[in-house]
Amino acid sequence: MRFWVGLLAVLIIAGVADAHERSRSNSIWQETEAGLTGRIYLEARQATLLLSLEDSGVSLQSAFQQRLIEGIAVSRGGGVCALQASPQIQLRPDGRLEGVGFWACPESGLIEIDVQVFSPLSANHVHFIRLESESHLSEQVLSRGRTTARFGDERHAAPARWTGFLGLGFEHILAGPDHVAFVIGLILLVTRWRRLALVTLGFTLGHSLTLALAVIGWVSPPGAAIESLIGFSILFIAAEAALAKRTEFAIAGWSGGTALAALAALSALSGGLLAWPVWISLIVLTLAYFQWLASGGNAQTAAPVLSGGFGLVHGVGFAGILLEIDMSREALITSLLAFNIGVELGQLTIVAGVLILAAIVRLVAPDRILEYGRAAALAGLAFLGSFWFLGRAFG
Repeated sequence: MRFWVGLLAVLIIAGVADAHERSRSNSIWQETEAGLTGRIYLEARQATLLLSLEDSGVSLQSAFQQRLIEGIAVSRGGGVCALQASPQIQLRPDGRLEGVGFWACPESGLIEIDVQVFSPLSANHVHFIRLESESHLSEQVLSRGRTTARFGDERHAAPARWTGFLGLGFEHILAGPDHVAFVIGLILLVTRWRRLALVTLGFTLGHSLTLALAVIGWVSPPGAAIESLIGFSILFIAAEAALAKRTEFAIAGWSGGTALAALAALSALSGGLLAWPVWISLIVLTLAYFQWLASGGNAQTAAPVLSGGFGLVHGVGFAGILLEIDMSREALITSLLAFNIGVELGQLTIVAGVLILAAIVRLVAPDRILEYGRAAALAGLAFLGSFWFLGRAFG
């Protein structure tokens, strides 16, 4: 069975196409007998939104400093911890702003840190917070709906970390329109329930493997290449799903390979972000795969392998948000597992949502309209894939 309602999904994706790069920040806190020292990090380009809260002429560093003063509240043992001086701000070589401050605490006991530095300006902002002391290390994930981290009650520390990363994984795939678009493309590609299950499994195995390898540090491909290849994967799947005849596959292979060769030459001349081995790999894949289909290859049989291969690319993309927070080695396995389960739940939500919508639409729409809808959906996916591929490849 083919599912014809991708058009509606593509329109939704197009509407939120800028949401893939959700805003995020992190902080590392060190506890001593006298109080807590906090180091808060935020990407400078995201921090530019803070200028909207200040008078004209205020520097980015001053705006960030003011938000740290107003947006962070610390307490320990029920007593309020007082910020001793304005946080020291510096722009790091990695493009992040760093603010360092000390909060003096008169009491000992349960620690509460409320962080609302950036979340008022972004509904999907996420903040990773770590507390280090002589006896333990704890990490939690904060969001706009949960801005306070509580440390000291170990009965709740592990569940907070687990559920935080679970929710983060779930939200990450749903908030990433390119990942959603790829899953919809896979649904439009296959024709049977069993194939859909195999394709979904292939994608899961692929992205789970590289997600783990990237977070552990065993693979570290350039981010520009990965983001661009995610766009290419959407274009590739949409093109395959739109074609049916051997002659069409042959034309697609040669024309696609030629176009990629021209883009590779343009990239070399203009200083594009993709290295030449990446371009060669894309050219070879396009020529070889579509010529194989033109010679009688079965696209339905190859779909699980193809989804697994592209899943390897998406997995590194999933890992990006985890790589920025420098997770502790003690919490790495549980946090990674929770995040990956969240991604899988999000993926299943996308599949279930599309299938339910497909069933409803099939009951009320004539077959001709459904055919037009599927064709429009694939055209929309191809456009989005091309936009993301070229936009990210050429900066």
